[in-house]
Amino acid sequence: MILLKKHTLAAILALLSLAAPLGAQDDEEKGPAEEAAKLMDRITKRPDKMWDYTFTLRRMAEGENKATLLTVYEKGLDHESPHVRLACARLVVSVGTPTAALETLGELVKLEDSAIVEPAAMLLADLAEEDEEINAKLRAAWQSGGKLSIGARVALCEAMFACTGEKLALEQLREFLSSGDHELVARASLALADLNQTAEIQGRMGLLKREPGPLGRLARTSVEVLDIRATCDALRKGANDMVEPLLVAEMRQLMKHYVDPGFSYGNKTLDLNASNLVDNAGRAMARAVDDYSELLTAEEIREMEEDSAGRYAGIGAIVGKLPDDPYISITQPIYEGPAYKAGLRSGDRIVAALDKTGQRVDLANIEVDDAVQFIRDREGTTATIFVKRRGTANELKFEIKRAMIAMDTALAEMLPGNVGYIRLTKFGSNSHKDMERALRTLQRMGMKTLILDLRGNPGGQLEVVLKIADNFLKRESKISHTGGRWGIYRGTQPPFRSEGGAYTEIAMTVLIDEDSASGSEMLSGALKDNKRVTVIGQPTFGKGVGQTFFELRPERADRTLKLTVFSYFLPSGINIDRHNGVGGVTPDIRVDPEYLKPWEFYAREKLISGGKLDDYLDAQYTGEGKAALMKLADFDGKDITKWPKFEDLYASLKTKLGREDVRRELRYRLRIRVADDRGVEFVNNYQDDKQLLRAIKEVMAKAGQDPKSVSEYAAVMKD
Repeated sequence: MILLKKHTLAAILALLSLAAPLGAQDDEEKGPAEEAAKLMDRITKRPDKMWDYTFTLRRMAEGENKATLLTVYEKGLDHESPHVRLACARLVVSVGTPTAALETLGELVKLEDSAIVEPAAMLLADLAEEDEEINAKLRAAWQSGGKLSIGARVALCEAMFACTGEKLALEQLREFLSSGDHELVARASLALADLNQTAEIQGRMGLLKREPGPLGRLARTSVEVLDIRATCDALRKGANDMVEPLLVAEMRQLMKHYVDPGFSYGNKTLDLNASNLVDNAGRAMARAVDDYSELLTAEEIREMEEDSAGRYAGIGAIVGKLPDDPYISITQPIYEGPAYKAGLRSGDRIVAALDKTGQRVDLANIEVDDAVQFIRDREGTTATIFVKRRGTANELKFEIKRAMIAMDTALAEMLPGNVGYIRLTKFGSNSHKDMERALRTLQRMGMKTLILDLRGNPGGQLEVVLKIADNFLKRESKISHTGGRWGIYRGTQPPFRSEGGAYTEIAMTVLIDEDSASGSEMLSGALKDNKRVTVIGQPTFGKGVGQTFFELRPERADRTLKLTVFSYFLPSGINIDRHNGVGGVTPDIRVDPEYLKPWEFYAREKLISGGKLDDYLDAQYTGEGKAALMKLADFDGKDITKWPKFEDLYASLKTKLGREDVRRELRYRLRIRVADDRGVEFVNNYQDDKQLLRAIKEVMAKAGQDPKSVSEYAAVMKD
């Protein structure tokens, strides 16, 4: 609320602490915690020296002893001596989490000792927290503080206005200005200056700063601060006069009157408090400039770094939430992870988990990220979850030791006809290594041609895009160039050029779609412009800009601004950023996937929810029939006659969907079971993927091969 407001308490403490610091020079060497306890004991015996001892305790907490002593100070918040509690509150505010001292300060302002109430109120004014319970205690102390000293009464007024916006407290300070008591007038003037209420006090401050003694010194400090404020206001050209009061007023009304105590952001539920509201205001400000800039918390940065690195600590499972299901489900276990090894399978619904205290928490009707908080934690710790599984009456309990999970971002498979296939899911910090490993694996298997699938790839790190491009472009081939207004991107920069790689001659096609963005557009555009590949699919998303990160409060490292700072251009010189519907990389051959009509979508949903497909698989995917269905999961040639009792199943469904639609959905659900049983993910579904089949046809033609000479392709390719 108030800029540069914390000088007053610091100045008073400095004036009260002119004596040399009291330490433990006369004591023998002792541990920091024991020495701190001795000094706190001295405060109880010499409360008049409280701030001297506090100064020494503050100095002791610098460096490696900080964590140890902070624990001592936090325990001191419950000390029987109010002087010790006040000293420890001041110390916790200085070296710890300030809000930890709120409850203690709320109790201290209720006392009748002005020497305690005044500094306690001043600390609350500096913190200015929106805590209803603490502010109720502050209000009671303010209303009943008539018998306290001048300094304590003024401090309570200042704290009331700073913490609650109570205008009567501000009016009382103004009334003090008309008092015949010089000290009361001086103290009220200093408080109003501290609250940036300068209209009534300019003349008084000018006189007061000429006085000798502590009040004169404080006045001189206040005048200097007021001058700094005026300069800052001029630099802002009045922006702060509008923004700060508006945001504060809006937050206050939201916290007091909004119907719920929390709100949703992303997949999380956040408390309706000042910190979260300020964060969301910052997010809105970033999103006001474009769709890619954003304000990130330290936790969001950590999650982003984990995602980029492809490594995180957890049980190893992809989770999601189905419509109308209150619980999250396992979409797919990571087959090398502890969840799969412990027995979790696709489709398992996680209904509860144990929290860190060992208490069971029901996970119904909560957001995905809120539920994940009970599943993820440090490597080596144990997650205890409770699962409901189809076909199992009783709830299942799993105790899973968390481990570091590594996600492969370049998923490779050799298709019939020695067609290498790699699905690159993103450009994370290790994706270039994943790509090189996938290429070497396919090369050892006899790869003759290559399909690079960038569909759904959202992009990632620029330097990783360049390293992956090196594999496929001859040396000195142009990849991209950038331009902007900041740092290394200022102006138009020289182009990035390929360093050359081992796969510059192999026949290639690239798959893209409307969800291919940023780095996948730069790579596919560079390969296309260099006439290195045939690009197949749909026009891409159209993100021709890049971002970098700025720490907003480096001393805390708690908030980071991800900001758009450059545009990038393809070798042809065009920028593919989409505007008014125009942008993105245009494929050489446009192939749209087969979309469901609205009635087909609802019929499919009804087909799945009816459960008859799963009932069929329960009956057929067992015993001797299991091996036969595993082969159909790999390839069925779109031949319904290969499926046992298919006509009986189709007749029982009473659906408007055709037999081919039912076969396709049945095989999709079968592949989930087979992947779980094998512990190996299906990387693609070429026989039912129209775009991939066209890519196979084109890449084999590039190599002088007839795809119809391969039996699998002959069975599923249309002319």
